[in-house]
Amino acid sequence: MRLVERAWPGLGAPSAPSLGPHACAGRPTQHHNAAYRRAYLAALARHQEIKRELVPLLAAWRVAGIETLLYKGFFLAEFVYPAPGTRYHGDVDALIRPQHAVEALNVALALGWRQRRYVRRIGVADGSALFDLYRPGGATQLDVHQLLVPAARWWKRRQRRITESVWAAAERREWEGVVVRTPAPRDAIVVNLALERATADRGHGFKSHDAADLAVLMERGALTREDLERRARDLGCARTLAHFLAHCRPAPGPTPTVRLSRLAQLRWAAVGAWEGGFVHVPTILLRAGRAPGLAWDIAWTLPLIARVRRALRRGAVPEVLASLTPAVAPATRNTPRRRWRTVRAIHWTFRLLPIGPAAGDCLPRALAMYAALRAQGWPVDFVSGVKRGPDGLVGHAWIEEDGGLLGELAGWERLPEYKANFRYPPRT
Repeated sequence: MRLVERAWPGLGAPSAPSLGPHACAGRPTQHHNAAYRRAYLAALARHQEIKRELVPLLAAWRVAGIETLLYKGFFLAEFVYPAPGTRYHGDVDALIRPQHAVEALNVALALGWRQRRYVRRIGVADGSALFDLYRPGGATQLDVHQLLVPAARWWKRRQRRITESVWAAAERREWEGVVVRTPAPRDAIVVNLALERATADRGHGFKSHDAADLAVLMERGALTREDLERRARDLGCARTLAHFLAHCRPAPGPTPTVRLSRLAQLRWAAVGAWEGGFVHVPTILLRAGRAPGLAWDIAWTLPLIARVRRALRRGAVPEVLASLTPAVAPATRNTPRRRWRTVRAIHWTFRLLPIGPAAGDCLPRALAMYAALRAQGWPVDFVSGVKRGPDGLVGHAWIEEDGGLLGELAGWERLPEYKANFRYPPRT
């Protein structure tokens, strides 16, 4: 508790919603900012809901002989920070051995979980992922992996070596009646923080809670910098750790996101890609190669977006949705590839062109996606919801399929804080 009690003494509101739980935890009640308290209580309630959904699945996997290693955000909130609500997290990340993938998926489906299916975006390495699960109407988004380091399909030897080393050093815990594994604190820093930022995030910068994560892990494991450097040498990623520690210093509370210079980004990404075994095409080259196809798709979606905007000016959202829903669904669905290109085009149209309202473009964007995908034969739902922000309720709109966020939106939408209050078509 000592570490978090020092967080944000006398400072103003955090710059991101996810920092409220950090700032509130461990401070005397009379000093709590109301926004901090709301953020902390919301994070705690959501974490407990995820835990309630997750424990039966992990117990069933354990009965089937499937060992699970929890890491990153949920692991930090549950096992490292002094109270679960003090560390905000999004998805739950779990590691299993690849030979158990089919059985693990079948067990999850039998318990009512659903698998998110979608065409992965071009350029995204998926060699480390096994499958994504979600609970229809629930709070949990579970990403199941076979490797801890991003990997391409054709080269995984170095990632396997790092992952096996983390498995060997992992701590076995009795948790809620289930035996799970968690990474050793030094591995949570060297692999899940340093390598993660260099490879998965291309070294663009840090997340606001990275410095606090680093401080809490070092305190919990009684670690020194020499301990981390020794472990990094064993794993073959000493230079990646050095780049990470050069820019991320342990701090007891959330800190503003650190943005690196272009040169520092390239150096760190190159070192991390080499030492982590992850070979990727630079993002700028991928975008340049996709530009002609994206421009064509944007041109194709502009008439639909114009139709949606006209409909919004004439009527309320339910009436607009009714007018955008085909009276008779197409006999056959379009291809998944076409669906992905449609979602991508609408997303980038609103990002690149000034066609959305100043207050936010989520509503017309979601309506356009709903109309386009329904016309292609996909049984998607339009959903809107609210969350409590520092200044009151904040609304948002998105698209779901089969009770969960549309797979193509998984990399763009972050919905854990929103509670759905409207859905179309209504559920019977």
